[in-house]
Amino acid sequence: MQKLQKLALFLLASALGATLQRSARADETASTRRALAARGVDRPYTLAQLGLGLLTLPAADVCLKSRPCTKGDSSIGIDFWQMYRANRSFAVGAGASVALVPTTDNPPSEAGIDRSHTRSYFLVEGQGRYYAIVSPSFEAWIGATAGIVIVSDRYSIDDPSKRTWALIGPRSSSVSTEGATVGALFGTEWSFAPNWALGFSARYMQWFLPHEPATTVFLDRATLTDQQSAIHVGISCSYRIAL
Repeated sequence: MQKLQKLALFLLASALGATLQRSARADETASTRRALAARGVDRPYTLAQLGLGLLTLPAADVCLKSRPCTKGDSSIGIDFWQMYRANRSFAVGAGASVALVPTTDNPPSEAGIDRSHTRSYFLVEGQGRYYAIVSPSFEAWIGATAGIVIVSDRYSIDDPSKRTWALIGPRSSSVSTEGATVGALFGTEWSFAPNWALGFSARYMQWFLPHEPATTVFLDRATLTDQQSAIHVGISCSYRIAL
């Protein structure tokens, strides 16, 4: 008889514990849903994101006329993305990236004329994201990008005494190279206000540029050709607008 009582008490305690555990999980899920709903994640919204980062081409052969080739190039740039997020898991959008401030460069000096060379990058891409982690204050996602890239090489004369040669027109020459880009990326975001978030992202890209370098009338040539690998890392600030 005592064994039956003990067994009944054990079964009753087990059932009560399971009920309490399910209730706690339900409360936690409901609390998470309420927090996400307060942020507008449970309904479609648009996202405007502005970022600052470093674009680097670690394995690029940068070759200039009459100068030895160098390996790698880096530039500081900004990017802007406009995203549409239909639900918690997926978002699509497009954006542009501009890198205008090179941290490494190879200035040429030919025929006794001191010249400088600067390189800039412009990208227009589409982007798709899958949010693998979604919580009230933290999110993490992976995604893919595809678009076009434009590499611009600009040559200018630095010596003021030689600039008098340019009587008409600009005192520099530019050459542009256009190609395609595809990439993969991941990122994280921390929400510090109902509609605001700070984030970090890293993107790996493959650029497909023409095999033959473009040249100007002065025989200045484009510095990047063929397939190139590029990496972009940066921080961002985003603002959400619920629809």
